[in-house]
Amino acid sequence: MIKIQGLKGGYTNLPIIKGVDVEIEQGEFFTLLGPNGSGKSTLFKLITGQLPITAGKITLSGKEISTFSKLEKAKKVAVLTQEAHVSFDYTVEEIVSLGRYPHQKGLLKQLSKKDLDVIEEVIEITNIRHFKTIPFRMISGGEKQRVLLAKALVQEPEILLLDEPTNHLDIKHTFQMLNLLKERQQSMGLTIFAILHDLNIASLYADRIALLHNGSFLEVGNVDMLRKADQLKKVYEVGVTAGSHPTLPKPQLLMTPSYSTASNSMCFENSYRIKQTEEYIHVQFDQPLRTISNGVIGDGIQWLKHFCNFYVDRNYNSSEPKKDLQSWMTKNSIPDVQAVGMMTAVLLEDAVILKKEIEGILILAIVTAGVGNAIDITKKSLSGAVPAIGTINTMVFIDAHFTDGALVNGYMSATEAKVKALYDLNIEDPESHTMATGTSTDSLVLGLTQQGEQTPYAGSGTIVGRGIGQMVYQATQAAIKKYLNRVHEESSETAAIT
Repeated sequence: MIKIQGLKGGYTNLPIIKGVDVEIEQGEFFTLLGPNGSGKSTLFKLITGQLPITAGKITLSGKEISTFSKLEKAKKVAVLTQEAHVSFDYTVEEIVSLGRYPHQKGLLKQLSKKDLDVIEEVIEITNIRHFKTIPFRMISGGEKQRVLLAKALVQEPEILLLDEPTNHLDIKHTFQMLNLLKERQQSMGLTIFAILHDLNIASLYADRIALLHNGSFLEVGNVDMLRKADQLKKVYEVGVTAGSHPTLPKPQLLMTPSYSTASNSMCFENSYRIKQTEEYIHVQFDQPLRTISNGVIGDGIQWLKHFCNFYVDRNYNSSEPKKDLQSWMTKNSIPDVQAVGMMTAVLLEDAVILKKEIEGILILAIVTAGVGNAIDITKKSLSGAVPAIGTINTMVFIDAHFTDGALVNGYMSATEAKVKALYDLNIEDPESHTMATGTSTDSLVLGLTQQGEQTPYAGSGTIVGRGIGQMVYQATQAAIKKYLNRVHEESSETAAIT
């Protein structure tokens, strides 16, 4: 569709664009990325004909773009720039109508029924109907950008060239505009060439991207090239961490500032407070910890300060446990957006709290354990029903610095230690009568201070992995023994009464 070969050009004899080659396919959403001064706007102006080409050529559908008349080009290409200057006092609807000019016939160039139908459709889908009779100069910058997009779309172009199209838009209207363009691309085969500043937005919408650096393409490819943190740091001169979008197979980037958010090192032993009542256990840290959890609240990998385990009656049954936890946290002035939340039917007075220094690493472990619904995960359930209420909730806090990979290692180490504790206590799955591996509702959180030298591993072959294993094993065994003793006492009391 668009082929650029050996393109050079700029404002002076020294070209800003120093030889660019790329081919943009029909129906593709192609995005140009690069920092200020890299030559993005210059390249855009060379493509749109606002600047002269000093070398190379641009072809459109196999024909050199410079050979198209203005009218021919307007039927194929629409342009949306950052500027929103209009010399005359036109209304919004009149501005949009100007986009039909290339399609109008005759000397008088009047709007046909088709023209009016296209204008009405585009006004509707760009959500500008409520101010279409207002003078263009009277609306906001973001509204002007939407109007100019509508003007471009009523041209019914094959190619849409966009220079920072979301520059004046808030988040809501940014996504509305790009969703509209993406739908147009997919349903009508519209080819889009866009300059964007926001790397994460580009990742979500582009099919391919080009990274412009000092007037040349450093790389052209699909959005996965945004995972190359070292390359992005070279271009943007900012620390970048690449991750994945939680629901889309697209990379998302986190920028790291040069300043440190922690003014002083954390003294682990003095950095937390534990509140234990009949209703809940609440561990609050002075600074957020890097956490990995499967809690009802605060699941995944996050930065959190509050860690809660709430008691529920053994007959508790709710379709919305997350809302229940949020309500209980609010009642107790605990911010749920900064918290991990768990539930247990085990009496909280039977919680086991261990604090140790293992090989120079400070670790705090808190476990509540019930094994009434112990399960061997390798066996098929015979009844499909949970025979009794019980769960093993584990909190482990470590004064160490883990990568995300080490967090996963540590999570595995804690789980392995829990399984070993169950095995050594001969806890069985009551249905299969084989050794249990856990319960059906276990929760686990690891929290790291992120102090000290970073470690990429926390498995069984590491000191810290062994430390996690020892602490979880000991705390889990002690908690299960408390649970079993209480069950025995309650059974004896019941027998004595009867």
